[in-house]
Parts: sequence; structure tokens; C-alpha cells
Amino acid sequence: MTGHDERLHVPWTWWPVLTLVVLLGVFEVGSGFTWPILTIVACFLVGFFIVPLVISGLLRIRLADGVLRAGKDELPVMSITEVTPLDRRATRIRLGPGADPAAHHVVRGWIGPSVVLGLASPHPVPYWLVSTRHPDELAAAILAARQRGGR
Repeated sequence: MTGHDERLHVPWTWWPVLTLVVLLGVFEVGSGFTWPILTIVACFLVGFFIVPLVISGLLRIRLADGVLRAGKDELPVMSITEVTPLDRRATRIRLGPGADPAAHHVVRGWIGPSVVLGLASPHPVPYWLVSTRHPDELAAAILAARQRGGR
């Protein structure tokens, strides 16, 4: 594998529920009002429920040209010393009681698995924790990029 590219979008099963919540909210809150008020209520509810999930689902994990990009953050693969894929349970522990407050997290709550990236220079950030739906593939891609010398 030469790289990795993954978007951490919200699961599709959330969208029918969110659409129903917005529609029920519009008709419940806006009932008895005119169409302009219903439109304002609908815009507010869409902005409150749907827009934040769309924006947070735009996060992309990409490994290319020897650099891991997690959202706006970048990490050269040659500065990674250890790659550990984690399942959902291990990720929860690493985010909770096993967390280091100085660590760098690129996490989405609806993505269970992740990878822990140990760094060559652990000061001030000891490790990165990155959500991914494919932790083994991402770990293999990082190790392959390190073997190629970060190219």
C-alpha cells in the first residue's frame, strides 16, 4: 500500500434520524405560525443539528509523500517511532483513564478504532491518537512509508 486516504464522515444511519428530528422540531416549534416563521425555525434546527455533523465529518486522514495529515495537522512519518492499532475498547481506555493530557488527539466519537503513534521526540507531545475505521491498514501504510524513507 502506498498511502492511506479516509474521510471520517458520520454514519449514514444517523441522517434519517436527524432529518426526522429536524422535521418534528419544525412542526412542533413552528406549529400555528406562518411560513416565514417555519422557515426561520427550520434554518435554526438545520444549523443546530445537521451543520455541525457535516463539518466534523469533513475530517480526512491522509498519508501521502511521507506525511500523515489528520485534518489540518501534519506529522512526518520519519518522526513516528511506534504505530499501535487499537480497537474500540482500547481506544476508550486510551481516551479515558489511560490518557496523557499532553497527547495530541484527532478523534471522532463515532469512529471506534484508532492508532497510537509514538513520536521520536516525546516532548512536549508524547504521542498522537488518531481515529480511523481501518487501523491495521493505516498502521501498515505508515510502516511501509517509514521503510521507504518517508517518500
